[in-house]
Amino acid sequence: MTVKSFHSSNAFPLCVVKLTVTFLDRTSMHFRNLIPCVLLGCLAVASGCTPANPMGTVKGTASLKGKPYSDAAVMFVSLEKGLGSGGDLQADGSFSLADPLPVGSYTVYFAPKSVPAAEASAAPVPMHVDKSVPSKYWSEASSDIKVDVKEGENTVPIDIK
Repeated sequence: MTVKSFHSSNAFPLCVVKLTVTFLDRTSMHFRNLIPCVLLGCLAVASGCTPANPMGTVKGTASLKGKPYSDAAVMFVSLEKGLGSGGDLQADGSFSLADPLPVGSYTVYFAPKSVPAAEASAAPVPMHVDKSVPSKYWSEASSDIKVDVKEGENTVPIDIK
């Protein structure tokens, strides 16, 4: 940058104006380079702040011919989303799913109860399927029990006739 010296009384304001313009030109180049970085940063922050899918918790009771049923686990699976959750039925037929589920439609079926780690053996143990429950309820492919999980708490009665 060159600054010429003037011998008139107007020289000082001209030098200041020329220096200011040169400074602003160089500064605006930096701002032009900074703008894409700022926009990318905002995009990254905004994408991380998108609201999560609404979730619902599920609990309920299972009964077989009007009596509490407890000889199984209950499974909820979404064939569309490819996810689900399950929980063992308690002595009174009650259950509570271990994990919240995204809102949506689920197929409900029974599965053998989980085996506690303390009772597990190294040898495979055959699965026990209760024959008093119609076989279609032991598979997600054949079960006709459909449940819509809504946001928040869901109480689901399962009554097998």
